[in-house]
Amino acid sequence: MNDSDGDGESVMPEGEEPFEADHERIAVDFDKTLTKGGESYITSEAEEPDEEMVEWVNYQYRQGHTIIIWTARPWEAAQETVARLTEWGVDWHGIRMEKGHADLYVDDHATPPKEELVDEGFDGDGEVDDGEGLVDKSKDGDADEAGGGNANAE
Repeated sequence: MNDSDGDGESVMPEGEEPFEADHERIAVDFDKTLTKGGESYITSEAEEPDEEMVEWVNYQYRQGHTIIIWTARPWEAAQETVARLTEWGVDWHGIRMEKGHADLYVDDHATPPKEELVDEGFDGDGEVDDGEGLVDKSKDGDADEAGGGNANAE
């Protein structure tokens, strides 16, 4: 199966683009970005999700952006990778394997995953906090307090 830009394999059929022109395609790394810790994927124990990143990815998905999981894992690990995404509740459109291994990726579109996410209110609790204890309605759509469930809070 080919991807729409012809530069590698993808689970998205050729010619299909599940995004609108005003939305972005966001490529998210799996290991050490969606997962916690510094271990590579070849371990004896299953990796744990980074809840902040899962929350951020799911928010971007709900905003209409196309989420592509992009990993250096080989295609032989695709089924296991998809199982983890499903188990953790990650919303995504496509997956690309074998991006190539490197110790450092330099890219003009790269975004460090952690500091910016916490600044935007993504702290892994399932709600987008505005920093003052209230959920940011423009991001979350709920009028409740972060983690509190009080719909009358203002």
